[in-house]
Amino acid sequence: MSALAWILHDQGLAVRGSDLRENARTRGLRAAGVPVHRGHDPAHLEPPALVVYSSAVRPDNVELRAARAAGCPVHHRQELLAALLALRRAIGVAGTHGKTTTTAMVAALLGAAGLDPAYLIGAPTPTLGERHARWGDGEWLVAEIDESDGHFTRFRTEIAVVTNVGLDHLSHYRSEAALVAAFARFVARSRVAVLSADDPHTPALARHAKRALTFGVSGASAPSARARRPPALGADLVAYDVEQHRLRTRARLVFRGEAVGELELNAPGVHNVRNALAALLVGHLVGLDFGPMLRTLRRFRLPERRFQILEENGVVVVDDYAHLPEQIEMNLEAARRGWRPRRVIAVFQPHRYTRLSYLNGHFPRALRRADWVLVTDIYPAFEDPIPGVDARRVVDALEREHARVHYAPSAQELYEFLSRRVEPGDFVIGFGPGDVWQALHRLAREARKGR
Repeated sequence: MSALAWILHDQGLAVRGSDLRENARTRGLRAAGVPVHRGHDPAHLEPPALVVYSSAVRPDNVELRAARAAGCPVHHRQELLAALLALRRAIGVAGTHGKTTTTAMVAALLGAAGLDPAYLIGAPTPTLGERHARWGDGEWLVAEIDESDGHFTRFRTEIAVVTNVGLDHLSHYRSEAALVAAFARFVARSRVAVLSADDPHTPALARHAKRALTFGVSGASAPSARARRPPALGADLVAYDVEQHRLRTRARLVFRGEAVGELELNAPGVHNVRNALAALLVGHLVGLDFGPMLRTLRRFRLPERRFQILEENGVVVVDDYAHLPEQIEMNLEAARRGWRPRRVIAVFQPHRYTRLSYLNGHFPRALRRADWVLVTDIYPAFEDPIPGVDARRVVDALEREHARVHYAPSAQELYEFLSRRVEPGDFVIGFGPGDVWQALHRLAREARKGR
């Protein structure tokens, strides 16, 4: 929603909004002259020419009811995004995970090439400045596409990227087959698709694409092994000989059988190599050369709360947005492979009751890669509680196969446990889009005092 507000503001339109809480997004908009009210009240309407709302806003919201009663046009945010996509040559980046980073990479590549793209990204990245959305003067619009509520199947894009398809949002789709079918419809409405050869759902998506380019990582299960040449993967763009040291990851690249250079990222893990491969293929489709793009990616920095290192002073403290089992497992693997710490301490805040209800059994398998697991209470977002679904379900499941599990329901209890138990050589990483970051930032501040 804040990204859409920035785009409309850039176009010279009068924009105002409301949100339940103060946060960095509301403060940034207000500083730019966009009024953002705290809380919801019909008096905020004033009246507007158009009201835009997100899926987090309930149908009985007082502002929505007042707008409809006054005959004001009311549209879901995805409808506004669809209208914006129609104004430019559109690049839509979708997928269960990696889409924020991939979208930011694409925007950075086009910007470095002087194409001045418009972009809407789920989080700011230092590479693009403080804002996560901008209405550039170029012909391209790069947008992160949210699949959670099914609206994305109506979008038309010139280039559609699907980073991967994993189990998520089953409260809306009800089945994995329906989720894959939705991504297939998104792909079918594009001129060309960029798909992951490493994802088992890609053949089903590719059948619906008018044209498709694929990317993949060869030998991802053994990234330290050196090969004389990359094994055949069947993808258009292949990364091999992947190596990671702390935050830096390197790989050699081959495009359709020809070496195109070495990828160097200031981002850990094979999953970020895949994000970069997707972005490079988009750049190739736009007409950019691999050499300059690889130089741009060397300078790229991850978006906010994507493996964000808060402190590295004997103890490493990382804040990460990951909230799905696959994301958590990949980041724990990156922590172990890149830093080889004495212990990995994972802090997990479940996100939404519905997600925990259908993925509960998957979280313990991902989290057992940590030496210690701390679980805090569910961050509900806009959801109502579901009877019998709470953070203790994860704790109980972990205790059956993991000796070191601790339940710390509040941020204060979480911080107190960490401050007592963390020792030099430990790697602490927190997972979740909610407010778990508060305890991690506090821990990092205390670690800095010890310098």
